[in-house]
Amino acid sequence: MQQCRQTNKNNNNSGMKFCLLLLVTCFVATSSAALIPHGTQQLFELQSKVSLEQLNGEQSTSDEVNYNFETKVKVSSVWSKDEEQLLEIHLSESVVRAPGKAKAQLKERVISSLPDRPFYIALVKGQPEQVIAHTSRDQSLLNLERGIASLLQLRLSSNSETELDISGHCRVKYNVKSATSVVKTKTDCALWDLRASYHPEQALSVAQHSQEQVEYELTTAGALLRAESTETHRLALAAKPDAGSLVRGNLRLQHVAEGEQHVKQLEHSTLEAAIASLLEWYRVFPLEADVDGAISELKEQTLQEQFVRHVEQLNAKHVGKSSQALAYAQLLPLARITKQAQFEELLESHSQLADQLVDLLGAVQTFDAHNATVAHFFRGSATPRESLQLLEKYLQSLAVATHPQREILEQLFNWLQQDRIPAKQSHLRDSVLQTLATLTRQSGFEVNDPLLQQIRDHLLDGLAGDSKDATLYIRALQNLRDPLTIDELLKQATQSEEPKISVAALQALKSFPASSFATSHRLQFESVFYQRRRRFDSSARTLALDVLLEMRPNAEQLGQLLDYLASNDRQFEIKTYVLQKLRMLAEICPRFRAMFRSELVQRDHVNNYNVLGQKGLTTVLTRQLSQSPAFNETLLSTQEVYQGILKRGSVEFLLHAGRDQASSFKLGVYTAGLGSLVGDGDVEDGNDRIPADDELEGDESVTAGMEISVQGAQLRPLIFFTGQTELMGHVWGGSASDSTPAYQATTLAQDHEQYIVLASGATLHWRVLGARSVDLNGKVGFSLWNRNAQTEIQQNTGSAVVGHIAVGFTYAKLVQDFTLTHEPKLSLQADLDFYSGIKLCMQLQRPEQLLTYSNVRSVYLQQVEKAYHIRLQIAILHFVQHYAIAEFVLNRSL
Repeated sequence: MQQCRQTNKNNNNSGMKFCLLLLVTCFVATSSAALIPHGTQQLFELQSKVSLEQLNGEQSTSDEVNYNFETKVKVSSVWSKDEEQLLEIHLSESVVRAPGKAKAQLKERVISSLPDRPFYIALVKGQPEQVIAHTSRDQSLLNLERGIASLLQLRLSSNSETELDISGHCRVKYNVKSATSVVKTKTDCALWDLRASYHPEQALSVAQHSQEQVEYELTTAGALLRAESTETHRLALAAKPDAGSLVRGNLRLQHVAEGEQHVKQLEHSTLEAAIASLLEWYRVFPLEADVDGAISELKEQTLQEQFVRHVEQLNAKHVGKSSQALAYAQLLPLARITKQAQFEELLESHSQLADQLVDLLGAVQTFDAHNATVAHFFRGSATPRESLQLLEKYLQSLAVATHPQREILEQLFNWLQQDRIPAKQSHLRDSVLQTLATLTRQSGFEVNDPLLQQIRDHLLDGLAGDSKDATLYIRALQNLRDPLTIDELLKQATQSEEPKISVAALQALKSFPASSFATSHRLQFESVFYQRRRRFDSSARTLALDVLLEMRPNAEQLGQLLDYLASNDRQFEIKTYVLQKLRMLAEICPRFRAMFRSELVQRDHVNNYNVLGQKGLTTVLTRQLSQSPAFNETLLSTQEVYQGILKRGSVEFLLHAGRDQASSFKLGVYTAGLGSLVGDGDVEDGNDRIPADDELEGDESVTAGMEISVQGAQLRPLIFFTGQTELMGHVWGGSASDSTPAYQATTLAQDHEQYIVLASGATLHWRVLGARSVDLNGKVGFSLWNRNAQTEIQQNTGSAVVGHIAVGFTYAKLVQDFTLTHEPKLSLQADLDFYSGIKLCMQLQRPEQLLTYSNVRSVYLQQVEKAYHIRLQIAILHFVQHYAIAEFVLNRSL
């Protein structure tokens, strides 16, 4: 190296090449030498430290929650030949330490139960390939031995490659700093993401970032002086990045001295024979670790015992509050390992809480919970009405599930095939069909899975053969969202003569991801919106527009939409819908805003008040409901109006996580034939040659209903009335003038569980469970004499997220439990005056909100001479965030 520095400046290039060649040559010579010289004994110290830290980084050393394991390591080369080697490893003088209650105080425990038996590492071509351990080793200790073996894995390569070690297959990259210093970076390891369950919607899932770096320090002869692994795992809620934990792990093997000069060798001709000589009491294990299931074991208790402690929170008066959602999330882990007999006993002994119990059993998603519910409530044609309602409630909770056991789907499908549901129980049959379709989608079956094929064929056959229940099967296809059903849905949307079927089909197609559609599909949606072949219902046209915009139109396609605004189409409500939709997208997306402005400027025949000053009452808008430090939630409101009356409207709550979003709750209302009660507020005169879409089919029957979607699962619609006689009965009787519950349930939200194996062999268990308790109620007042109406809808929502992180091994464990509770409430008021013209005002209010977050971390030293546990109060983070009252005006009098 001195020679390199003395190279003449005129020969810099050749000098640098020489330095590089010398460095590589030195490292090749070093790498060909064994990290543990053949026939020698080397003494090391092993230190393993694992810690839990807050995500905000504002943690002092006094707040640390960690454990530190230390042991003496004696490494003996007991067999070697060429590039093959067998190492004998013996651990001794092991201790484990943890922070004490006083500052700068450490609690130390001697580990006397560590087995006094060596283990072995087999190296092939200089790389560790197998661990030979005693058959009585527990999983944590075996993983520790694998971790030590993995530290001996060192290669010479400047390119990214795949390596197998304790973390499974990893992508690795080596940085050779000098002949005696190397740094290895590991990413994308298989055992960093061992998911037992997860939520398919990213906004309701978790965010994880993991990385490991291993530093090697060698002698000039290539022997190991130090190998140190440092890894970090950042675990957080996707929708709230500051809720979670940062897990750090450090594993260091430090050389301290040389041992005995003469090491007794195993006298065998091959490595295989040397290993075989050990197999009377030993077994051969791969480097890849196994999860230590002890880290996730629940304390010995029954669901019945835990349920009793939450009876008060599960009372009906707590529906719509975070207290019920929290109790729900805390009961789920134990409920998922409960057997059918215990569930049946719980249903018998707590019949007064049947509504809350069926919600809980639906979220459990096990066949035991399913069988217990069906056995308790279903009696065939003799099933009481109340039991049928509870069964439907169970199915609605089950429909939100993300990983149900396959047997549940098979049983529900058999019910439909064998006609086990009596004809008079049509509502139950509808709910079974919708739940089955949703669960099939959530289960993520392969395309050629026979159960998926059978369910898809059953729905398509039902749609083709039963025109009376066509919308029922279309709604099920909406929940299934199978790309292979798109063509059939498009056929129903474009060819059906019944507006309700066409609208239902387009509503189902709207639920598909935009990536599911091809160019040929776009042409069919354009045909519906622009009415190129025939006329369509106005709702069908607006739904087709929604799909076209989801498919991200280019400049030419956007220009066609703008040109439509200046067309002779007399449907001003549709034009209003188009314009407001474009303006809303321009507010959200900068790229779309620039394209929108560019295309609008080029069109003087559109860019004027006569065209852009629309006459309709239809409204499309989005409003921010909450943001950091709370959840990032927005409201999407769509109100399609005809003749001053709401024809089809929806209010949807969207949860955001970065660029991802998920629908948490959607309330839709539809009406038909109500224009005759308030007069025609949309007709200019009687000389229009083009009739309104709604007038094409003649008089419509008076109908109104409500559609509810929970996390993308479409439930069976609720029908308010059919026919003018039933409507007038409600008007004169005032049956809706008092607050009436429309939807009350507690359903599953976040549902994630995974394991991570650290480089030290410690197992990390990460579980997140969230729940939402919703109480939706409303009332309406209607006066034919004063010709006005008042509507009020209240939604009380209580949400809770419970997170649990446990990491450790046989002798030490760190635990973090955090809870997040939130109670967003919304009030929607609408006033309609149709005495002289049409005046409509809709106002959304959000009362004051409360957000709480608590974080508790603990350390356990176990199976040592004296057990130790500390629950660091200083580590508890608890904050309350208030949000002031807010009002959002959705539509003013026009």
